[in-house]
Amino acid sequence: MNLFKRTLLAASIGLSMVGGQVHATGNSSSNIVGVIESSEQNAVEEYLITVNNLSTGLTRSIESSSGENFRFAKLPIGMYQVVVTQDGEKVGERTVRVSLGVNANANFDLGEVYEEVIVEGKLLTSVDTYTMDSGLVMGEAELDALPIARNLTAVSLLAPGVIAGDTGFGTGNSFGAASFGGASIAENSCYINGLEVTNTRQGIGCSTVPFEFYQEFQVKTGGYSAEFGRTTGGVVNAVTKSGSNSWEFGSTVYWEPNFLRSEGSISKGNNGTGDVFRNESQNEFDEVSYTFSASGPIIKDKLFFYGLINPRDKTDKFAYRSGTDQANVDTQFRERESSGADNLFWGAKIDWDINDSHRISYFGFSDRNETEELIYDFDANTGVIGQNIGASAGVTTGNTRIRGSEAHSFNYTGYITDDLSISAMAGEIETEYTTEPLALECPAIADEAGLGVSTCGGGTIGSNFDENRQYRLDVSYSLGDHGLKAGVDIQERSSTRTTAPVAGHSWTYETVGIGGVVQGDEGALFTNETGEPLQVVSDRIFEGGGGFKSDLTAFYIEDQWQILDDLMISVGLRKDIYEGEGTTGKQLFEFDTDIAPRLGFSWDPFSDGETKIYGTWGRYYLPIANNTIYRAASGVSDSTTYYTYSGIDTVTNAPTGITPINGDVPSSSVVSSVPVIPEKDIFQAQEAEPFARDEYILGFETAINEDMRVGVRGVYREVVSALDDYCGRYAWPYCVLVNPGEDMSWYADGYYWDGSALDVKGDLVDGKPDPNSLREFSADTIGLPEAKNIYRAIQADLTYSTDQMTWKFIYTWSRSTGNFEGAVKSDIDQADAGVTQDFDFPALMDGAEGYQPNDRRHVFKVFGSYDFTEDFSFGLNATLASGRPISAFGHSYPSSDPNIYGSYGDTFYHLDPETGEYVYIPRGEVGRTPWTFNVDASLRYRFLLNGVDMTASLDVYNLFDNQEATSVNEHYELNSAEVNDWYGAAYDWTAPRAARLGITAVF
Repeated sequence: MNLFKRTLLAASIGLSMVGGQVHATGNSSSNIVGVIESSEQNAVEEYLITVNNLSTGLTRSIESSSGENFRFAKLPIGMYQVVVTQDGEKVGERTVRVSLGVNANANFDLGEVYEEVIVEGKLLTSVDTYTMDSGLVMGEAELDALPIARNLTAVSLLAPGVIAGDTGFGTGNSFGAASFGGASIAENSCYINGLEVTNTRQGIGCSTVPFEFYQEFQVKTGGYSAEFGRTTGGVVNAVTKSGSNSWEFGSTVYWEPNFLRSEGSISKGNNGTGDVFRNESQNEFDEVSYTFSASGPIIKDKLFFYGLINPRDKTDKFAYRSGTDQANVDTQFRERESSGADNLFWGAKIDWDINDSHRISYFGFSDRNETEELIYDFDANTGVIGQNIGASAGVTTGNTRIRGSEAHSFNYTGYITDDLSISAMAGEIETEYTTEPLALECPAIADEAGLGVSTCGGGTIGSNFDENRQYRLDVSYSLGDHGLKAGVDIQERSSTRTTAPVAGHSWTYETVGIGGVVQGDEGALFTNETGEPLQVVSDRIFEGGGGFKSDLTAFYIEDQWQILDDLMISVGLRKDIYEGEGTTGKQLFEFDTDIAPRLGFSWDPFSDGETKIYGTWGRYYLPIANNTIYRAASGVSDSTTYYTYSGIDTVTNAPTGITPINGDVPSSSVVSSVPVIPEKDIFQAQEAEPFARDEYILGFETAINEDMRVGVRGVYREVVSALDDYCGRYAWPYCVLVNPGEDMSWYADGYYWDGSALDVKGDLVDGKPDPNSLREFSADTIGLPEAKNIYRAIQADLTYSTDQMTWKFIYTWSRSTGNFEGAVKSDIDQADAGVTQDFDFPALMDGAEGYQPNDRRHVFKVFGSYDFTEDFSFGLNATLASGRPISAFGHSYPSSDPNIYGSYGDTFYHLDPETGEYVYIPRGEVGRTPWTFNVDASLRYRFLLNGVDMTASLDVYNLFDNQEATSVNEHYELNSAEVNDWYGAAYDWTAPRAARLGITAVF
């Protein structure tokens, strides 16, 4: 066994390069594991092993025999001194770092001459043969050395198999989300100190805290153990800093000035020769962020405190549009500003070591913020910003946006015996999404007919917030060569959302081409037979809502068995229960999953700790997002009525002289949702199974030498049970949760469709299942294809680390195919998790199979840092990625059969207005977006000023200012037989070059 010295700093540097396998024993703790080889061959000797946390003084001891594996479970993150004594005499000592999900190895060969082993210097390239799942672990110090955005998404994008999601799911200059292993961006979960902070409404994004508050990050891309669930994508797990026995104070200032930001891009219609579609040339972003922190002992060795406040001054200005993305140019310019008490983060962590066997911790934060938004006229062609859009109506138009979360949690960890430990958590997070319009006089106006009109207000009014109460209990027990774990995890997710359109209407001006069809609930609502394009206006009234909730319960058990000295296997089982109820308090859905296996192995073929072959197989289930309950069971009414019109109001731009297109409102309307709230037997098919994905990983990792480690792994993921809503005629006017492509049965509620006619029994329409109305429908009758979603990948990585530099190189080849993306739909930016337009009607799936929006065939990543001197360093983070597939969506279909084609949705057909023929273009067959190449670079200079440790930093993002399109308009038709002039024009680009200046003080 080689004994050597390295600096403590590189222990954490090494963590940043853990590119393969991590296996946490809890969301906020980890283990020290090891074995003692006796000084005398074939002798069994007894030893006392003691670990001591160098920051807090926490001490634990266990007894172990030579040749026997020992394990300290559920230790707080930090540096530990490990001492081995025999008969009161020290015979071995080393210092190790306990990090999230990475077992800290403390092996002792007492046959060697005793020498204190301190991890000092650079990365130790030995392989952790105790673990088998995939991901990345990084500490705050390593991230500070890299030029990355200061959010959880930016951290996750460093991991193999993770790509940037579609920016169209947000607004402004700062939205981000990530796709893990081909899954949609709404299938991930995030934890901070064991508390889940995922957006439970739609599953997109997470609450976060300032980087200065974080201590470590763990990105789990696959193969994670049974204690993690409710995700079919990936997991981002983080722990915050805690106080220690030394008082420490810190302050930072980061400024991202707009004057160092490059001008944004412009796209045009008609293949780049027409008018401007998107114009980001006038966008501005400026943010100054301050942090002030204090930490230390309230009672030495017992009670510790860490606190941080983060006031932020932020200005975000950007071009936007009114109405659907695909049909409307940028006609608005929005200015958002927040500062001072309206944008103040606070966070705190308190740890109480009652004694060496019991610890209680409190964690709390608030990132609530209030932003004032004003909306101005904007000419995309000239880039000229005009007056407030409400000026013509004598009002000031804008919004007050209330966003962010407030969270509190308590954690307990108890070491009952040397072998038995328990942990418990109780917490709650409340998240706000409210937007309050400043003007209520003007309805929403969307111009899809090229009339040059816009809204003087618009938007919706109503309450919008979530609450998630969480409880968790985990037990760990060491039994010889077995590491046993079991636990229960409960969440109570409550939501409130009410909505109504401002001024009672939402108008869209449209053109119906010659022979074009407006599809209705029972076939064609209207066909333009006038011989010329017809101007119409539609009015969508979407209103209703209330309070609703879902309850999630999970149980798991797992055994990590060191079956041989060089072979470990992991056998885990997990079971989830999902329940939801609407605003009436009656059950809407209930799913009791099958027992999900989580199996894995790790084999050290040469028994030297430097090579590992590992593999995992697991099944992962995804719960139903609360947005599904909102859409289905909150009393929402969603109807659209079509009119002709004779004029346009000069103040509000609302239509005047309107006439229902078929003479009366009922025959001129389509109904997508009724305010009646269905019960479970109406909304959930009897045979329906929850959304599930299987994953297989086989990998190899080896240390080439003390400076270099390489790894390669193959990944196969497949959706084995897709759950989505079918909204065809056999379910109308509701939608039903089904497994597409399978026989299903559900109860009726007053509406009976026999394949050609609808029989309405009005006295039975009450949201309750009609007696004896259970009907069975074959897969052929429903008409939906079997759901398919498969991800294949080969990932290779190389880690190189010396005393002066640390680098990580990653290449991922992948294919993501199928007929649906997952929980959300990136190619049209539909964020209704689990209830997108996919599988609503059979016609929408005709041509849907192909390469998925998150299919990026080749992705190269390199990141790391280089120290010119002890005080001056350089950081780099670069990505080269191939483009995503492009489709040509239409609003036409060769059949008006209501059993096949409903009243909305994007098809893979368009109607040629000249020939009258339907043109079929399956998914992703038009081409791909360009390759993207992004290089971020940073410089750090550390110096001492009056006894205060200072760091000055410069981060430059997109150093070469490569602004390639990341998504384009994929809607070939605006309406049936009406070609979209904006087809193929870019929606978004790689963000323009920007810079961030920073100064940090620690004393």
